[in-house]
Amino acid sequence: MQRTLKFLAAAMLLFLSGHAAASFDSSVQALPASYAGDDIKKWYGEISASAPVDASIKEEVFAFAVDLDAGPNFSQEYNTASGRLELRYNMVFNQIAEGWSWDELANPDQRDYYHSKFLPLGFETASRHAPEVVELYPGKTVEVKNQWRYEYFLAFDNLYDFYERKVDDDAGFDAGIVMKAEEAKKLTEGKTVRMLALCRLKPPYHTESNTFWKATFAEPVDYTLRKRYLMGDLLEVWFYDSASGKVLAKVRQR
Repeated sequence: MQRTLKFLAAAMLLFLSGHAAASFDSSVQALPASYAGDDIKKWYGEISASAPVDASIKEEVFAFAVDLDAGPNFSQEYNTASGRLELRYNMVFNQIAEGWSWDELANPDQRDYYHSKFLPLGFETASRHAPEVVELYPGKTVEVKNQWRYEYFLAFDNLYDFYERKVDDDAGFDAGIVMKAEEAKKLTEGKTVRMLALCRLKPPYHTESNTFWKATFAEPVDYTLRKRYLMGDLLEVWFYDSASGKVLAKVRQR
């Protein structure tokens, strides 16, 4: 109990200061209200800037909030027959299609082409400089804006520690929480259910890819997409109520 109270106090202090703690205590049963997990942008910046990465980082447990708005993966529905709030995060499309994740010789009946999976952890956009007048074609100029988008992910290759692999499966992380219909309605309509990915990082710790689209007359924007990955093993997935901090379910390895 004392350990839990110390964690909650420290987590709240760090949250208020704009940072979250590494070395997350996975034994806690509640989180501070409005808890947002470890700061993925901060940690990616620190880890990618380290050369070499401190080996002690392997012992740390990180808790990153999954961006549930990044795709249609997340669903929540109340089952009146069982009295359960059914939460689900579908992983079927979360394959990392980068060269380092692709095994072109893989037999799909035995293993996936893309051995690493991802969970989206957020994004940010930026502009590197003011718009410029550019001659895209001889004698034809246009004002070109520039935009950068940075997307952050947790990359891991141990998805099937959580459920059995099946060919063309559409499985994911599931939890059924017994609760009254009124409580479930408050959670779903309030959109306060959040998902937390607990992980340990491992070599090479981080990687990134870069894609560039050159401006055209139809779309006068130089657009750069940079995908940034922290590499690790997924330990647990939590669903929790961000309004109260109550942990609704912990999905652990089989």
